[in-house]
Amino acid sequence: MTIDRHHYKYIHIHSSNHKSGNNFRVKVPHGLNACTRVALQNFSVPNTIGNTYGPLSKLYWVEFMKNDATSGVSDWTGKIFYIDLEDIPSYTQNTEIAALIYDKFQNEVYDYDTGTIGTHQFGSEDPLDIAFMYNENDYTFNYNVTQSTLTQNLGVKVFAPALFENDTGLWDHFGFVEELEMIGINSESYYKSPDQMLLGLNNTLKTVYPRNSDIPAGLENQLTYKKLNTNYWRYTRIAGVPNNENTLEIRGADSDGHSTHENHFSQLFICSDTLGTDAMLCKNDTAVPTNILGCLMNDQPKYSYLHFQTNTPAWMKLNDTKIQEFDIKIRDHRGRDIPAGNLPNFNMTLIFETVDEIDYQKEHTKQYLREAYVKEHDYRK
Repeated sequence: MTIDRHHYKYIHIHSSNHKSGNNFRVKVPHGLNACTRVALQNFSVPNTIGNTYGPLSKLYWVEFMKNDATSGVSDWTGKIFYIDLEDIPSYTQNTEIAALIYDKFQNEVYDYDTGTIGTHQFGSEDPLDIAFMYNENDYTFNYNVTQSTLTQNLGVKVFAPALFENDTGLWDHFGFVEELEMIGINSESYYKSPDQMLLGLNNTLKTVYPRNSDIPAGLENQLTYKKLNTNYWRYTRIAGVPNNENTLEIRGADSDGHSTHENHFSQLFICSDTLGTDAMLCKNDTAVPTNILGCLMNDQPKYSYLHFQTNTPAWMKLNDTKIQEFDIKIRDHRGRDIPAGNLPNFNMTLIFETVDEIDYQKEHTKQYLREAYVKEHDYRK
């Protein structure tokens, strides 16, 4: 006689019955005993998640200013700025967010160091004009910079997009995907920090000429605004006095590819500190442990349902064999927590495998002995 000791318990979850923020807990009052493994069987969620939450609600950049472009001295200074988009709708289309960002560039800019809001200035000079646009024909974003009131090469400014805490955020959504070409604020050492960029400018750009015709006779290999904008930097742009070489087009930068902002995540991670024990996530070419329980690919247009269903569970070994409570978190493809206000209600089913302990009761022992006797004394021999 063969006794199947493996049993399966199914927990069906609808988040509207449980959710308290994104990090909610499911209680199992009677407990699940002798649990060995768990797996995600199915998951469904409407593809209506907002696209301006958490790190996606701020846009960072750094500006550098040189007192005199042709002074030949190290007189660059730098400041970090950002705009806050937490007050805009949770979901925006490309044309909407381009207009909102452009408006905020005018007078709703935060100084990163002081937290004050206003215009992005170093002192009493005029702020840098930053135009931010979306092209509906090829689904790309573009920005350009101008110092329209500048008449001399004094107070020349440089604009550089920045990522914050290793997250390119909205810049990536807009198609600016070469993150190593950006400045990293509070980020890993392989990103160039604002201080490193400033040091580089003061070491290598003590003199920069507005035009080729401004370079004194006999000097070779001198840098001009146009050369910097076209040959040296991918996203960083120098403005200065407008001239016929450093045109508006040269002072602009186009995104590398199409925008993904309107359907911004490639997959969702269903995570649990209690249940997600066996998965690993590759970060910077290194696999590190993670609490991911399952992945839901985003292969549907906006406002459709996203579904995950499997008949071949990806089992996770449980560290605690008695389950009385567990947590669930939903994160996007970059590991960002999705706030409750941006997360629609979802359905999911978890499978728990339990294993019965061997029962050594008298009747079972007698049955095993009978079966052994029959096998050993096969009367058909």
